[in-house]
Amino acid sequence: MRPLPASKEVAVPTSTGRTPAVEAGGPLDPWAAGLAAVLVLLALAFATWGLIRLNTWYLASDQFAFLTLAEDLREGTVFHDDWALETLRPFPRPGVAYDALAQTYYWRDKQLYSRYPPGFPAMLALAGTVGGQVGQHLLNPLLYLAMLVILVGLTWTLMRDVSPVAALGAGAAAVWLFLLLPTRVHLWGITVARDLPAHALGLLALLAAARRAPVWSAVALGLACTVRPDAVLYLVSVAAILLTARPDLRSLAVAGVAFAAFASPVLVYNWVVEGSAFRFTQGTEFRDVFGAISAPPADGIVKVVGAALPSGGAFRLANLRTSMPGNAIYLVSAFGWFFALVLGAAGWSLARHRLLAAALVPYALVAFVFYSCWSHPDSRYLAGVAACLIPLAGVGAALLCERVARAGTVARVIVLLLCVVPLAREFAGAPDGIPPPGRAGAAAAVALVLVTLGSWIPARAARPRRLVAFAPAAAFAILGVFLVSQSSGRRDSFQQPQVERARAEVSKWIPPGSLVVTSTALGRPVENLRLYSDVEAFYLEEFGLLGVNADIATASFALEGRRTFYLLDARDRASLRRMGEKADVRLIERRRGPGLLEWYVDPRRVPAGAALYEVSLPPELEVEVRRFHGAVADARSEEGGEEDAAASSR
Repeated sequence: MRPLPASKEVAVPTSTGRTPAVEAGGPLDPWAAGLAAVLVLLALAFATWGLIRLNTWYLASDQFAFLTLAEDLREGTVFHDDWALETLRPFPRPGVAYDALAQTYYWRDKQLYSRYPPGFPAMLALAGTVGGQVGQHLLNPLLYLAMLVILVGLTWTLMRDVSPVAALGAGAAAVWLFLLLPTRVHLWGITVARDLPAHALGLLALLAAARRAPVWSAVALGLACTVRPDAVLYLVSVAAILLTARPDLRSLAVAGVAFAAFASPVLVYNWVVEGSAFRFTQGTEFRDVFGAISAPPADGIVKVVGAALPSGGAFRLANLRTSMPGNAIYLVSAFGWFFALVLGAAGWSLARHRLLAAALVPYALVAFVFYSCWSHPDSRYLAGVAACLIPLAGVGAALLCERVARAGTVARVIVLLLCVVPLAREFAGAPDGIPPPGRAGAAAAVALVLVTLGSWIPARAARPRRLVAFAPAAAFAILGVFLVSQSSGRRDSFQQPQVERARAEVSKWIPPGSLVVTSTALGRPVENLRLYSDVEAFYLEEFGLLGVNADIATASFALEGRRTFYLLDARDRASLRRMGEKADVRLIERRRGPGLLEWYVDPRRVPAGAALYEVSLPPELEVEVRRFHGAVADARSEEGGEEDAAASSR
């Protein structure tokens, strides 16, 4: 392999003990540093532009749970007010944990607590204290930008001992690949979700470990575990890094104490709500690890004959057979031909620079297998895997350009022929059913073609040829600018102004504290009604999880002197007839199209529109409900007496 003109070859020790000839590190080339800074700043600007447009305030079940717990934490409690549940089911079975609030909370012994750990809600509570609801919805976009910076820093740190120029080029390419590849990680930066902060802290732990700071690595990893306890999987990569660095025992001991201290909030939360520090609120998902394969859920709440399945049992080893192929297809389709660069960089690092492999490969492998035990393939669970593979793709792209610039004529011709494939797929379109590699693949191919052609042109100055590692990042940046210029700039349809309009519209018809019964067929209106409009809302599918009849439950609510409303698909005549048989039903209003967002209804889910009804309780039904409650109370008293007698006999 020919050396670059005007460069020196030096022996750089690696973790393998070998001393391969690589380009001299020496003082950092100011031209390379400046070019890297420009490309990274362009990427951050591109990301900011996208985050502003796509940031959404529309809540799904998880987002509602995080914001609700955040508000409770600000008030000094981890338990949520459960008066509505006590009204709907005044006599719950002792010791039984019911799924509640769109299956994001548990209700046991008249205590309502979140199934999610407190780390991310604590961040939201702090953001809300500083900036209110706007601050809470800005938290993840800011963390997304921070994650991009961490990604650049991690790539640079892992590669700088090999070649500072290649390290900068790889870092700049990685941050652009993070933005352009369809890995869907950006989805967790535009909404209130815990995945992004967990993985940002996980990558920060890798960065600190790579920079020989095990204590700070432990702090970051401990905080990540308070957000998602499964972030402890990053420990395999942290441990692999530390094995290459071989820190002293004192540093490891201090790091262990730091990890325990900063991970302790989740253990304290477990102790408060579950009675045991190591009984995790989401531990029910692992209760049937060795069970048979279950049918994959379609989305969130699973409907079976109009009911919802209780939470738990989603993690099973048997799911590997069905979920692993789906996860593999997602990764390969998301990376396209960049996956070849990932494999090439991983192989190169194992042979020549094990620090890179130690930092990025172990977590990716372990997490891929771990999340393939879930009941269905899900790109969300693989966000950390994608975040670890992208730096490898950046390294592969930068090193490939350097090698091509030094290669002989035959190798250059082969590279040109190989570049025809992604370019042809991009411009001709991929066959049906085969995901295209994306415009990023075509941009990288163009960069490689230019590097190859440029290598045939004699260069008087060494610098242009030393900066070939930046060719992929430069091509991605040009693609990003092109995408911005071609975009309409349209913003998400549900941001702060739409929330304010929805609040005003709902308050015209539904007083605070009223009950709204609706269906998941309309999107996620319950979560948004609860948080933004201060009304009690339930899905019809939830009543089965609470073990109550929908008619009795809503009538019980009306007995409290509160108004009851039904929000249904306009085509749902069956529910309307059923309500009319036992109660007085009054149509409030019908809507369709974009105006449905003012009721927190997704217009795409109900093309025929939705209708809002008010339900009034007739005297005869009131008597029936009171008799029902009295019968249940008597039954509970008898059960309690029998239990006391049994306890006395024992």
